[in-house]
Amino acid sequence: MDIVIPIWNQPVLTRRCLESILRGTELPVRLILVDNGSSLETQAALERFEPSSPRFQVHRIRNSSNLGFIKAVNQGIRAGSAPWVCILNNDTVVTPGWLEEMLKVAAADPKIGLVNPTSNSLGFRPGQVPLDSYADGLRAYSGQSAELSTALGFCLFARRSLLESVGLLDESFGMGYFDDDDLSRRVKAAGYRCVRASASYVFHEERVSFRLLPKNRSAFEKNRRLFEQRWGRRLRILWAMDRQAPAPLILELAAQGHWLTLVDPKGAVPGEVLAHAQVSRLNAGNGGWRLPATLRLLLKRKKPFDLVISPDPSWSRWVKRLRWLHRARLLSGAGKEEILQQCRTLSRSPL
Repeated sequence: MDIVIPIWNQPVLTRRCLESILRGTELPVRLILVDNGSSLETQAALERFEPSSPRFQVHRIRNSSNLGFIKAVNQGIRAGSAPWVCILNNDTVVTPGWLEEMLKVAAADPKIGLVNPTSNSLGFRPGQVPLDSYADGLRAYSGQSAELSTALGFCLFARRSLLESVGLLDESFGMGYFDDDDLSRRVKAAGYRCVRASASYVFHEERVSFRLLPKNRSAFEKNRRLFEQRWGRRLRILWAMDRQAPAPLILELAAQGHWLTLVDPKGAVPGEVLAHAQVSRLNAGNGGWRLPATLRLLLKRKKPFDLVISPDPSWSRWVKRLRWLHRARLLSGAGKEEILQQCRTLSRSPL
């Protein structure tokens, strides 16, 4: 097993990450540490890192400058040879059984391509509960997984043969951003799935290094445009349910990367749909669903909805009247094919 860890400074977080791996990993692994032009303090910390257990081998790569996350990861993957590869950020903390659970999930189904652990980056936040205690509470889900439309790059587990088949991270994305989205799309286009291992937990500090990069925002926007030119824009959809939810259609849209917020006044949405990372449910309370749905539509300004799907003629009329405020496209009483066609049109996807 190869674990590739790109490192650019952050000696305290890097040490914490490595120590958590030594505590929480029972499998024999090769740690491929790619030092991306770090400071002397970080270099010294990496040189001092010598695991006492024979389960851990260490291979160090030293770059004279910061080549960026993507190139460092690819460099580390190419330096290894194990049949399984885990890409891991240095601002993470792993918990006991993290790697074993991802392997268990991936090995159970040859059509599983990319595996993430359960994580705060996927919405599972331990709050005030100690990290290991929170992770222990997930053990009941050992071997289980949940579908993802996109596997995130902070901790990404895969077969080496798959990565070699579909290609490594695309270096067109520069220092980083949207490279994991692009890899996920290529993996799914090849017929594989992206999943979350339910009983594996990894905590992620999130964008600690990226925030320090110069022109961070412009790099994000450039890569977003590149991704959308290739794969289309991921839509944000508000969907009101008045009968049994069309679970296959919802999951199909989620698998395409769209984000769905479901207004579900009658409890029509099954649990397997809500388990998908791209799907959430609007809690309408006991006072009716139309007002909460309208407020969510109007107040979601930072990442506004692109599409509203409504089976309710009365609410549809209000959505239409208020379009000058929310700008979302409205589909009222639409069937499956019309919904899919509208999503293809709005996302401007080449597929």
